[in-house]
Amino acid sequence: MKILQLIQKPQRRGAEIFASQLSHHLQQVGHDLLLVSIFEGEGQFDFAGKQIHLQRPISKRLTDYKGWATFSKIITEFQPDIIQANAADTLKFAVFSKFFFRWKQPIIYRNANQMGDFIKNTWHKRFNQFLLNRVEAITSVSQASQDNLLKNFRFPSLKCKVIPIGIVPDEIDEKLKETKIYQFKQPFLLQIGGLVPEKDPLGMLQIFHTLEDKSINLVFIGSGPLDSNLKQEIQRLSLQDRVQLIPNQTNIFPILSQAIALVMPSKIEGLPAVILEAMYCKIPVVSFGIGGVPEILINGETGWCIPPNDSQSFAQAIREVITMQEEAKQQILDQAYQLVSTHYLLPQISLQFEQFYKSILK
Repeated sequence: MKILQLIQKPQRRGAEIFASQLSHHLQQVGHDLLLVSIFEGEGQFDFAGKQIHLQRPISKRLTDYKGWATFSKIITEFQPDIIQANAADTLKFAVFSKFFFRWKQPIIYRNANQMGDFIKNTWHKRFNQFLLNRVEAITSVSQASQDNLLKNFRFPSLKCKVIPIGIVPDEIDEKLKETKIYQFKQPFLLQIGGLVPEKDPLGMLQIFHTLEDKSINLVFIGSGPLDSNLKQEIQRLSLQDRVQLIPNQTNIFPILSQAIALVMPSKIEGLPAVILEAMYCKIPVVSFGIGGVPEILINGETGWCIPPNDSQSFAQAIREVITMQEEAKQQILDQAYQLVSTHYLLPQISLQFEQFYKSILK
């Protein structure tokens, strides 16, 4: 098959990283892949195959006739069998290009989040329904993400399939060997992700502030619009000596492997790859049970899954991770590792995508 993967922009974000990894594995089994990014960005991917970076201005994402025309020309030249739009603005871009330039290839939308949770008003919902009416099929990253989509929008359930993310153990093992640029004197909790409202770094800071153990630090890896707010709140709470902000990293694993726990206080998620990566690295995970998280993070079995918005229980789970006996903790970490190694490896996941593509083409 000839497969075109469409991503938002070159950046170290879950949807883009996964699309790059998926492209690599599909190419390895003999398919012809083209990775196309829409907007301006400076990130780099490990994918060694064909890439086109359109570098379109994000400010014109609803009126970018020139960008849609350029994409149509790429489709004419590459002649893909399938176009997969990977989350966010890729759906709008692909649908508008097809709408105005009438190319025929089917669009598959990869739903990587809780799409209904982002709906702001009736008009916004109708607009998204218009977009979904023009795709051939939808893959969702978790059962919760698919249920959320079908609850909020009309779409044939027979053309929907849950295909989770997958990790690449060999790649993780190699990255774990790289030199540790950051060294930490104190044990620390780690949050990885954009500094955006849905990831709720400010909420995590408040939870951290309630912990009695002052020997524990907190580290954030990421960037985003809440950066200045977070720094101000750190100053207000006098936590400058215990909280560290680190920019986005091409390799998170030398830092992740040193953490006493990965914390995820997000308000909205699909199925975060970083949870699977932490489970593979046998790092305890404490997360609110939103989106597809409860499908992999089973409280007391593979991690600490907390009812959404229950900050007190979240803090108590952190205390438990810090104080529980090593043997009991190791059993949970071993079970988490076994789950990931059995069901969430990228070669298995890429095969599911390949089979789904073929079923759509039939």
